[in-house]
Amino acid sequence: MKAFISKHLTSFTYLNCTQFTGALIDNIYKLLVVYFLIQQEGIENSHTFLSVTGAIFVIPFLLFSTTSGTLADRYSKRDIIVLTKIFELIIMGGAVLSFFYESKWGAYVTLFLLATQSAFFAPSKYGIIPELVNSDKISKANGLMTSFTFLAIILGTFLASFFTEVTSRNFILCTIIVTFISLLGVITSFGIEHTPPSGAHPRFNLQIFATLKHSLQTARQEPLLLAAILGSAFFLFVGAFIQLNVIPFAVHSLNLSDVQGGYLFLMTSLGIGTGSMLAGRVSGKIVELALVPIGALGITISLFMLDFFSSYLIAVVPLVIILGMCGGIYMIPLDSYIQVTSPNTSRGQVVAATNFLSFFGVLCASAFLYLISAIFELKADQGFTIMGFLTLGATLIWTVKLFDYITRFLAMLLSRFHFRTLLIGKENIPDVPALYICTHTAWNDTLLMLGSQRRRLRFFIEREQDHSWFLKKLYRLLRVVQIPTIERLERSKHCMQKIQKCLRNGISVCIFINHTNLEQEIYNLKNSDLYHHSLNEIPIVPVVIDKAVVSRPILMNKIRIPASVTIGASV
Repeated sequence: MKAFISKHLTSFTYLNCTQFTGALIDNIYKLLVVYFLIQQEGIENSHTFLSVTGAIFVIPFLLFSTTSGTLADRYSKRDIIVLTKIFELIIMGGAVLSFFYESKWGAYVTLFLLATQSAFFAPSKYGIIPELVNSDKISKANGLMTSFTFLAIILGTFLASFFTEVTSRNFILCTIIVTFISLLGVITSFGIEHTPPSGAHPRFNLQIFATLKHSLQTARQEPLLLAAILGSAFFLFVGAFIQLNVIPFAVHSLNLSDVQGGYLFLMTSLGIGTGSMLAGRVSGKIVELALVPIGALGITISLFMLDFFSSYLIAVVPLVIILGMCGGIYMIPLDSYIQVTSPNTSRGQVVAATNFLSFFGVLCASAFLYLISAIFELKADQGFTIMGFLTLGATLIWTVKLFDYITRFLAMLLSRFHFRTLLIGKENIPDVPALYICTHTAWNDTLLMLGSQRRRLRFFIEREQDHSWFLKKLYRLLRVVQIPTIERLERSKHCMQKIQKCLRNGISVCIFINHTNLEQEIYNLKNSDLYHHSLNEIPIVPVVIDKAVVSRPILMNKIRIPASVTIGASV
């Protein structure tokens, strides 16, 4: 094999090529098995073998997730990668024989073995990255590998339908092509430099559910981390159901062939890629959880619309693309939040628990498809409506749990429409929850503050007058706390307890004052007994807001008003 290895390529490049071929083979072969079973059993029985196929592919990930991680810690990850790729090549040889003898059970067995190979391959392919690249390039390497994995999913989805169509359903020839791709993966695996075992000797733990329970208890200690894990698993449940339901939907509702229906996978995958990039661009350097309910709402509407326009291909194609885009918008913030928020000492366990629940969601999708198709005998388009109601419930739950994130995000968008803001002192914004003491002249100061930083904010405003109906509703929406005028803030135990609770939950606090003497206000606060008792280590940041008065038409006075927000150094 060394004769085929170029010394000009890095070990990471060979690793990326190796994992790319693996992901490509998984996605091609899964669909080839589906098309083969449709030819053998008929499309009218698709709900049965689609459910079985989905379950067979996911069960090895549930059974061997902890064992494969232990092997990766005990032995050389490079050796495991090479051995699993050789095993993959052998499996594909068996797949050729299964199609040659037209054996349904042979196709099932080879699919199970291929999933088992992937389950043992995954921990080593990710765990070896820090051993191949410098620490300052790990994030870039992970991003590059994720991009290539997603490219393999899109390409594999397309090639499965393409190979089946151009070979006139010659599954033997299709599988021989896939076997050559596997051979390329074996060759590139030898280009990865040898890495020694980590030196750890963890014991093989067969108590999967005990480990899962411990990991979830760890996640529960972090705000919203457990919810993010469950939300990520729910997305895999919805995504797997859609993937399994697309072919029956295309055949019965759109009068397409099963292979033509497979091209709808490609549209959905392209949508997911677009939505993922959009979510990353909108989020910037933070995790924008407000996108989660927005994405969930988009998924819900798209699922209902797929049923409503189930007979119109011209409407279904853009709908499945939009469905994928909303899925990417929903998924990226949750996955990022899990990675960022997981405790350093148990991040691996939390990620493993997330993967376990995600694959369990895929398994539930197979069972759910069988339930609504075989037991209740619902049509494929009606299945999308049932799933739409489930995602609607998830949307409502996320809206309640992430209400602060949603209002902050929408207020930030409104701020950018309402003001043309000059932000001064951006470098003074703390990375931790802080107390902002800010001058206050009008209700839209809240928009300027929300638009100037990306952390959730709770506002405390002096109750200096009886506000209008609109302002009362707005302040209630933003959860503004009214400070009694008869009692100074630093002497109000009730207000100080609310401030402490906000900061403890990772929410910054903005205290609006109706005069310009910020220094005196900060002095009074820092020297109060309540501050020393509960907020002594919290940074206090002075903020000055200035809105320009310009002569413009009345309608223009509501759009792009010049304003400046000056953020001082924390004290």
